[in-house]
Amino acid sequence: MQILDLTVSKKQNQLRSQIIAQNVTKISVLGSTQSGKTFIICLSCIEYAEELYKYAPAEKFNGAIIGWTTDTLKRNIYDVIIDFLDVLGIAYKTKYSQMERYIEIYNIRFYFFGFNNYLSFNKILGAPLIFVWIDESARIYSQLQLQATFDEIPGRQISYVGHPYKKTIHSFNVEGGENHPYKIKYIDNSNAVKFIFYPYDNPKIKTKEQIIEVIETFPAGPLRMQKIFNLWVVAEGKVFNKINIIDDLKDIVIREIGVGVDYGSVNATTFVPIALAYHRVMRRWILIRLPIYYHNSNKLSTIPTTEFFSKQLRLFLVYLKSIYINIPIYDLTVDSEAKHFINRLLNDNIPCIPVDKPAGSVDEGVQLMQSLFEKDYLFVLKGNSIEIIYDNNHIHFSGKDEGYLEYQNYQYDKIRSIKEGINCYKKEYDHSVDATRYILRIWRKKDKCPLV
Repeated sequence: MQILDLTVSKKQNQLRSQIIAQNVTKISVLGSTQSGKTFIICLSCIEYAEELYKYAPAEKFNGAIIGWTTDTLKRNIYDVIIDFLDVLGIAYKTKYSQMERYIEIYNIRFYFFGFNNYLSFNKILGAPLIFVWIDESARIYSQLQLQATFDEIPGRQISYVGHPYKKTIHSFNVEGGENHPYKIKYIDNSNAVKFIFYPYDNPKIKTKEQIIEVIETFPAGPLRMQKIFNLWVVAEGKVFNKINIIDDLKDIVIREIGVGVDYGSVNATTFVPIALAYHRVMRRWILIRLPIYYHNSNKLSTIPTTEFFSKQLRLFLVYLKSIYINIPIYDLTVDSEAKHFINRLLNDNIPCIPVDKPAGSVDEGVQLMQSLFEKDYLFVLKGNSIEIIYDNNHIHFSGKDEGYLEYQNYQYDKIRSIKEGINCYKKEYDHSVDATRYILRIWRKKDKCPLV
C-alpha cells in the first residue's frame, strides 16, 4: 500500500504493526478523547486488507466493524476509511443504507453494525468473520442487557481459529470504576496485546496549549479523569459542578426554541424550553434553557390526567409565543415510554417527537450536558417556574426555579456506582434533567446542538 504522507506517533505505529501482523489475534486499545487511536486503526484496516489479500488472494473474507450506533460509526470510522481510500486511489465497493452497510477492499468486505440494543447481535452476519473491530466496546458492555449477546461475538470467528490473520480489536474509553464488568472480563482477565493512548500520543496535538484545551474539554472531576487520564474511577457527589447563568437576553438573538417534556402521572411533569441563539458579544451559537413549567402533583395535592397536561402544554406554548414573539417553536420532544400522553397529544393535534431511550442514553445525555456547561455552550436563564396555567391564561408561579434547583442538586449514586462499576445517578428530582436530555438528544441528531 502506498503510505500516506502522514506524521504518526511511535505508539500509533506500534498499534498499526500489530494490526497488520500475523498471529496477533487480540488487541485491546484503551484511549482518551482525541488520542489518535481510532484514526490509526482506520488506516490500518486498509493495510490489513492488503496483507490478507497477499496471503490468500483466491479467497473471499468478511469482517465486522461494530460500534455504539450506525450514526457514530459513519462519522468516526466509515467516513475516515473512505477518505483514506480516495486519497490512496485504492478501488473499493461500498454501501451505507438502512438495510446494509459495508466497504469492500481487495478480497474482504467490512460490514458495519450498531450495537446499542439487545437485538443488535441478530443483525451481525451469520457468515464467519475473520476480522472484528468493536469500537466503544466498554460502553456497549456497560449495559447489562447487552452483555450476553456481546459475549457471543467471538463465536462468529470460530471458523478461522488458527488462521494467521484472524483478528479481534477492541477500542474504548474508560466508562466507570474498578468494578466495571468490561474491565473485569475483557481487560483484567485477557491475554490481548494492550495499548493505552493519551492526548499526547496524537501527533496533531503538538503544544502544551493544545493539550490543555483537550483536557478542559471535560469538566474537572471523574469525567475528566475517565475520558482524558484513562482512570477507572467512580463518579460521586454533584453531577453539574458548573452551571452557566445569564441574567437577561441582552446581546442575544434567538433563532428557534425546542421543548423537552418529562411527563409524570405521579412524579412531577415539566416542560423545558431550550433556545438556539446567537450571542453577539461571544460571537458564537449557544443554547439557553429558558424558564420552565414544573407541576409537582405530590406537592400540589393534585391528581392530573393526560388531558390536563395536554392542555397545560398547549397553554404553555401559547405563553412562550407571547413572550418570544415571532420566534418559531420546533421539536417538541417527549419520552417515548409515555405512550398514553403521546397519544393524547396527537389526538389533540399537538405534534411531538417520541424520544427513544436506548441503553446508556442517560449517561450519554448527562455527559453531553456537563460538557456543554463546561465549554460555555449551555446557559440557564433563571426565572420562577410556572406551576399551573388557568384557562383564562392566568399563570401561577412557584416562586423559585425548580429546574435550576434540580440541576444544582443532581447527584451521582455512589453506592450503585461502586457496586456496578458504571456511572449511576440518583433517581430523584431529575425530571428537568431528563426533559433537557430529550431535546438535546434530538437536536444533536439534527446538528443543532454542538458536538463536544
